Amino acid sequence: MRTSRLFTVIDSHTAGHPTRTVMAGIPPLRGQSVREQRDDFRNNHDGLRTLLLHEPRGHAAMVAAVPVPSREADQGLFFIFSYVYADMCGHATIGYIASLAATGALPQGFEQNGMSIETPAGIIHVTGTFEAGRLTSVLLRNVPSVVLASDIVSEVEGLGAVTCDIAYSGITYALIDADQVDLPFDIDHASRWCRAGMAIKEALNARSGAPQVGSVLFYHSIEGGAQHLVILASNKFDRSPCGTGTSARLAQLYARGQLAIGAAYRAENILGVPFEAKIAELAKASDGRPAVIPEVRGMAHITAFSTLVLETDDPLPAGFLPN
Repeated sequence: MRTSRLFTVIDSHTAGHPTRTVMAGIPPLRGQSVREQRDDFRNNHDGLRTLLLHEPRGHAAMVAAVPVPSREADQGLFFIFSYVYADMCGHATIGYIASLAATGALPQGFEQNGMSIETPAGIIHVTGTFEAGRLTSVLLRNVPSVVLASDIVSEVEGLGAVTCDIAYSGITYALIDADQVDLPFDIDHASRWCRAGMAIKEALNARSGAPQVGSVLFYHSIEGGAQHLVILASNKFDRSPCGTGTSARLAQLYARGQLAIGAAYRAENILGVPFEAKIAELAKASDGRPAVIPEVRGMAHITAFSTLVLETDDPLPAGFLPN
């Protein structure tokens, strides 16, 4: 076998959504900050995104976590979706920490103090809970999260008038009560929810002067919180309750006076697997708006330790991704 590229990866899932932590194989990246290193990867090595995440080695929902050096925190980390580069990703951060734990690579002192991580969205902090030395959950303290717009009404083809709030939490979300859409809120109808979410996203992003939306979070109220379904693209949805989406939801609830600082919030995916969350404290966003500091607790589970191979005569070196 003649190979041209090798990548050491650890695959995990966080409440159902995959993370591929790339432990080795990424070329040295230029830049002082994690954002600059991420941008160097995007501008000069984007073919590795499709190689690592598209079929036949990946699939539409695959997400990569790429560790890089940081001058500002204990570690740098950036995130690659199969179709876009994200400034922040909660489920992938949890997957990264679980991957380090599985290989005994957590930094010294993590059990007592956790670690800081520089992301393109800013510096976050993670800690863990342990039982008999085994990691059992990860607590993510996210970047300041803020409501950008409230009660935005859009006419959406096939759905009529839809009302949403828009919030930023490392990613910008449209937050929509799922009761506005006449569909069962379950995994069997995920494709139809994807189409509905994309129609809403396109309608919102066509409005002049409105904040641009990256993803759409549908929520369905349950006791103590809500079920979440985050639509990423026409054929992609977040299987997890979504760490950044949950953070945006906390900002929304606080702004509406529906959640107090420190009060518990349960975010379930449509498979019934939860994240536990709360507002840790108040803060200010970069533009001075009132913001909240969310904390989200979840866990990832390892699915594979792998070496990905590209043979020199592979006829599909960039992979492919059906729409």
